[in-house]
Amino acid sequence: MNLKSMLTLGLAGALVLTGCRKDFDTINTNPNEPSAVSTGFLLTSAQKSLMDNTVDEWWNGRRGNQLAQYWASNQYSNESRYQFRTEIDNGYWNVFYAGALQDLQTIIDLNSGDNAGDYAGFGANENQIAVAKLLQAWTFQMLTDCYGDIPFSEALQGGANTTPAYDGQAQVYAGLVAMIDEALGGINAAAGGPQGDVVYGGDMNKWAMFGNSLKLRVAMRMSGVNGAAAQSAGESALAAGVILSNADNALFQYLNSVPNNHPINEDYKTRNDFAASNTMVDYLKANNDPRLGVFFAPNASGEYEGEVYGLNEANAALTTNDQVSQRGSAVLEATLPGIFMDAAQVRFLCAEAAAKGWANTGGSAEEHFAAGIQASMDFWGVDGAEAQAYIDAQSVDNWVYEKWVALYMQGIEGWCEWRRLDGPVLNPCADGSLGGGTDGDLPPHRFTLPLDEATLNFDNWEAAGGADNTLNTPVWWDVN
Repeated sequence: MNLKSMLTLGLAGALVLTGCRKDFDTINTNPNEPSAVSTGFLLTSAQKSLMDNTVDEWWNGRRGNQLAQYWASNQYSNESRYQFRTEIDNGYWNVFYAGALQDLQTIIDLNSGDNAGDYAGFGANENQIAVAKLLQAWTFQMLTDCYGDIPFSEALQGGANTTPAYDGQAQVYAGLVAMIDEALGGINAAAGGPQGDVVYGGDMNKWAMFGNSLKLRVAMRMSGVNGAAAQSAGESALAAGVILSNADNALFQYLNSVPNNHPINEDYKTRNDFAASNTMVDYLKANNDPRLGVFFAPNASGEYEGEVYGLNEANAALTTNDQVSQRGSAVLEATLPGIFMDAAQVRFLCAEAAAKGWANTGGSAEEHFAAGIQASMDFWGVDGAEAQAYIDAQSVDNWVYEKWVALYMQGIEGWCEWRRLDGPVLNPCADGSLGGGTDGDLPPHRFTLPLDEATLNFDNWEAAGGADNTLNTPVWWDVN
C-alpha cells in the first residue's frame, strides 16, 4: 500500500509539473504589466533637459545672451569679460552628452534592436528613431558651433568606448546633413508619432518641417566654406518644406509652476543678475523698434537705458536696478516657451538663400525678410499696426541686424550668426577682456574644450588641439 501510494503521488506530481511547464510563460506573465517601459518618458526627459539647459541662467544668461550682447551683467560680470567658469563647461558637456543625447540614443537603440516590436506601441519605431535623430542633430550642431571639434562619430557608445575620438567640424557638419537626411527618410507620417513628444504631440509632418529647417540652418552656416554642399542641402530642404509660420514653430511650452516653469523665471525669483545691454537698447531705440518695450522695461525715470556691457564687477555694482532697463515681463514669464526652431529664424535663412540665388526659396529675399520681422513681432505680441509700420520702414539691406534682433532669447544662435556674418557691430567689453585674445575685447570665437576632457580623454583631447584651443581660435565656418 505504501508503494502504491508513492507511485500515485509521483504520477500526480509529474502531471502537475508538466502542466506548469507547458503554460509557464502565460501563467507567470502579468497581463496588467507592460513588457517594455514606454520610451515616451525618455523623450519627454530629453526634450525638457535640452531646453532647460539651453535657455537657463548659465548657458544662455551668462554665455549666449551676453555674447550676443542682448543682456549685460548687473553683478558677477566676469562672463561678460569672457572669463568662463571651468565647472560650467564640465557640467554642461556632461549634461548634453551623458544626459539628453544618451537618452535619445537609447530610444534609437531600443527601436532598432531585436526587441523593437516591444516598443512599437509607443509610436512607430521609425518615427521614434527619426525624432530622436533630429534632436540629436540639433544638439550636436550647438555643441560643435560652441566648441569646434567634438566627439561625434564615436560618441554615445557607452561602456564600449569611453574615450571617443573627436571629429573635425567639417566632418561633423557633413555628418549632421547625413543624420538629418536619415531621419527625414525614415519618417512615416501615416503611422503613429512617438509618445512623450511635448514639442509637436507626435505630429510627424511638423517634425519633417523641423528637420528640413534644421538642415537649412546647417547648410547656411557652412555656406562660406563648402558652398556646393551647402547649396545642395539647402535647396533640398527648401523643396521639401520648412517652417514658415509661427503655427509650426518647434517650441517647448513651459507651465506656471515648479518644476515646469521657465528656468529664467525660476532664477528671477531669488536673483537679478542681468539687465538690458546698452548694445541692444541703443539699436532698438535708434530704429524705433516696437519690440523694445516688450524685451525690456523702462528705468525709474521712464527711459530705456541699457547697462554698459562688459563692466568689471566693481563698476557693475555701482549701477542700481532703478538706473537701467531691466528685462521685460514677457521675458520673465513662467510660461515663456523655449525655442528649438521658429519661423522668424527660418524666414531669414530663406531670405539669405534667395539672395544667394538658391532654388526653391518660394519668394524673394525682400518677401522673406518682411515675413521674418512679422513672425518675430507676432511671437512677442507686438500690436499689428505698429509692427506693419515698422516693417514698411525697413530695408532688406539691414537684414543682418533684423535677424540678430529676431534671435533674442536664443543667445547661442545670436552669437553664432554674429560670428558668421560679422554683424551687427557689437561693443568691446568696457573694462577689458579677462579671457585674453587679440580681437579688441570683442566676443570670443568659441568656448575652450572642457578641462574634464583633458583628464578623462587626454589623447583625443590633445589630438583635437585642446592644448592650443583658445577663445579666439575661429571655428571652421567662421571665415569673416
